[in-house]
Amino acid sequence: MSLSFYRVVPGHGAKGFTLLELAIVMAILGLLTASAVGLYGAMSKRQRENKTKQEMENIREAVLGFYRNYLVLPSPEGGYVLPIDDLDLPPTAQTDEIYTGKYYAYVTTNNGSPFAYLKVDGQSIGSTAMVLISKGANTRFEEENTDLGDGEYSQEGTTADFDDILLYLSSNELSSSVAWIREIEEEVAVLNQAAEILAENDDDGDGRVDEDGGEGSCPPDDLSGNCDGGTDWALVTGVQSLVNAGLVFNPDHPVDPWGLSYCWDSLNHRFYSAGPNKTDEGCGGDDICP
Repeated sequence: MSLSFYRVVPGHGAKGFTLLELAIVMAILGLLTASAVGLYGAMSKRQRENKTKQEMENIREAVLGFYRNYLVLPSPEGGYVLPIDDLDLPPTAQTDEIYTGKYYAYVTTNNGSPFAYLKVDGQSIGSTAMVLISKGANTRFEEENTDLGDGEYSQEGTTADFDDILLYLSSNELSSSVAWIREIEEEVAVLNQAAEILAENDDDGDGRVDEDGGEGSCPPDDLSGNCDGGTDWALVTGVQSLVNAGLVFNPDHPVDPWGLSYCWDSLNHRFYSAGPNKTDEGCGGDDICP
């Protein structure tokens, strides 16, 4: 004799579910609930991970912007803490609030100082480079990231438990972001060559390049060449003096990438750029002096 639950509907015969049928239904519901909870947990973890990655990308862009402005990476605060003041970031940017609530690890090297170079997954990313690391959900650094002071770090773990998140800026990326430096070096080389021509070839001191008459004669009119063999650097006072001498034909060119005329160093006889801050610091600060 089997036990059954019955329900009676007017006009219909009695019908019921056995305990076995109810057990099967409950088991199915349990499996569906467990799957839903597991799926929700996985989706929630993925969302937190994506938010952390986006936050780290924002920090990476801020560091890259700093480098573009100053041609150097900002140094960490107190060990490996993100320098939020230098990067103009809020205090929350120092910690992975979304994922762990722990400090990010921010490591840099500038021209080999303090590290000779940084390595990620065994590959060098250069002597001027940066890595930014989140501890992930387990709130601990793993594998190569456990020792922040050796210059070697892991982006891809070798075990299934590895959940650190690492972003980096390599020397190549940093160099590409300031490709205009090459343009400055080329233009300064042209200016310095023109300055040397003017200083060596203005025999009558009128600020224009002169010309020999041949066999030691120096006519008063402006021709080309060098008669007296002297070098008068005082004739070079800036880009405009090269324009006046007919050595640079467009007074608006060359100018640096920020629209300023190149500066003239009368002591060392060279041109240079005032740099991104547009302030002449005598070849100091962020001035670019090839």
